[in-house]
Amino acid sequence: MTHDIHPGFSVRYFQQEQDFENDGRPVVGVVVALWSPELSYVTAQFIHDLTMQAVNTIRELGGRPLVVDSSAPTLQQRGTSWQDDVDAFVFLGGADVHPGFYSDVDLAETIPWIDAKADKFCLDSIGRAVDEDRPVLGICRGSQLLNVSQGGTLVNHIDGHRVDLGNGNMGFMDEKVELVPDAQIAEILGGAGTIGVRSAHHQTVETPGAGLTVAAYAHDNSIEAIEHAEKQWVIGLQWHPEEASANVDHRRHIFQSLITQAREQHQEAKQPALQR
Repeated sequence: MTHDIHPGFSVRYFQQEQDFENDGRPVVGVVVALWSPELSYVTAQFIHDLTMQAVNTIRELGGRPLVVDSSAPTLQQRGTSWQDDVDAFVFLGGADVHPGFYSDVDLAETIPWIDAKADKFCLDSIGRAVDEDRPVLGICRGSQLLNVSQGGTLVNHIDGHRVDLGNGNMGFMDEKVELVPDAQIAEILGGAGTIGVRSAHHQTVETPGAGLTVAAYAHDNSIEAIEHAEKQWVIGLQWHPEEASANVDHRRHIFQSLITQAREQHQEAKQPALQR
């Protein structure tokens, strides 16, 4: 299997994950766009740091991370075939989603750093994963892509979206979100109520797509989390649990739940073959 890793990354972190012998660990695809002509060094470093935090967390909690560069032309040409041996998926943050995928209004020229090919790759990948009821976690852009993949729409820009900058990475903010009672993400994090999160976005879900329900709201009533009511584990979070200053317990609970679900579904899929 060929993996597309951005040359600016420390490839040594990923080499050990490229040998997919059956050791019982579920394979978790970590999908992120690692390159763009308009990508600044600072933004690239942010993406690197967030990706590494997600990769390290997955590894620590018993998963086998596979970094997938959605901006790589060679990978885009392969469609969704890369998903064949993947048990769960994490779609990370990044650029705005091209408005052509969710709106009739041509806003593309007003939005910097968009990549329609990377978006199409992600939308197709999420669509297949959801159709096959495999675990999916969308973070920030990933949550927006999840919504668009199911026919939902996005708020292109949240007017007056301002919250406390707090500590940690530049551009990330401290924010309070309200978890909806009986939501899956609320169950994962210990129950409904208000939690503090790390956030960095100016877009969000407008109309949830088919099968998706609202799982959390921000202080301004904008949608902060979505879930698929008809699938076992499909969750989109507008905030960044993988950001360095985010609540560590929340991060571990979210990723552990994803990995546990992936392991259980992988074992269930193997049972018919073993019985034959």
